[in-house]
Amino acid sequence: MIDAVLFDLGDTLIDFGIGRAEVEGIYRRGARITYDHLAAKGKNVGTFERYFRAHYRPMQHRYVLSKITGRDFSYAEVLRHVAKRLNLGITEHDLHELSWLWYRPILEDSFIDPGLRGMLDALRHSGVKMAIVSNTLVPPHCLDRHLDEAGLLEFFPVRVYSSHVRFRKPHPSIFKLALEQIGVAAEDAVFVGDLLHTDIAGAKKHGMRTIWKPAKKAPMTLSFRNRRHKPDPMLPRITQRLEALKHFGWQPHRIKIHKEHVA
Repeated sequence: MIDAVLFDLGDTLIDFGIGRAEVEGIYRRGARITYDHLAAKGKNVGTFERYFRAHYRPMQHRYVLSKITGRDFSYAEVLRHVAKRLNLGITEHDLHELSWLWYRPILEDSFIDPGLRGMLDALRHSGVKMAIVSNTLVPPHCLDRHLDEAGLLEFFPVRVYSSHVRFRKPHPSIFKLALEQIGVAAEDAVFVGDLLHTDIAGAKKHGMRTIWKPAKKAPMTLSFRNRRHKPDPMLPRITQRLEALKHFGWQPHRIKIHKEHVA
């Protein structure tokens, strides 16, 4: 019985198109936007390179620490810390705005499958509950705004972001929080994600069934090292999710699914 589908966000529902090689460039673009914004407000931000490094270095440090400890952070904390260090005198409202401006390059480079809304609508009307569980250093309000602007927020009343709850996948607590909020037992839920170690192995260990949707830049075959994290079905496109669920014996009962929903 499938009562809920929980989704990873980045490179699963939304293709952010960011690999390791693009991280610094994306971050630099966000820094430039916020730097220009603060300078226009008359803030004494100094040189851009000094401003950029003041943010990028602590961001790198916290990211590495989060990987080691399994506890996450929000880059809004870095913005707040650096603003205080540079004596920029920003308010919490300013911080909220700066976080969104910093996110803009990610938003601009992201891609959402045009058939995604149809697939999610079909799932919702068939009675399946949906949630998002994401490892992210992005503040929740930025991701919620992105989802809202993309017309996807309405499908996910439960959204658990590591930047808010601090636990990172594959830690069982982040899956447990999502399942508790959505009101479904692990054995009645499927998790969909792109990373074998964090998404697939973490969800399986917590008792959920899994579907692997590899990121566009990732190989679509299991390496020898990753075979122990073998998912249930695997599919190349997020919009094939309805067909993948039938692997578990799921059938929609409340509506007729049109062909375009499973294309």
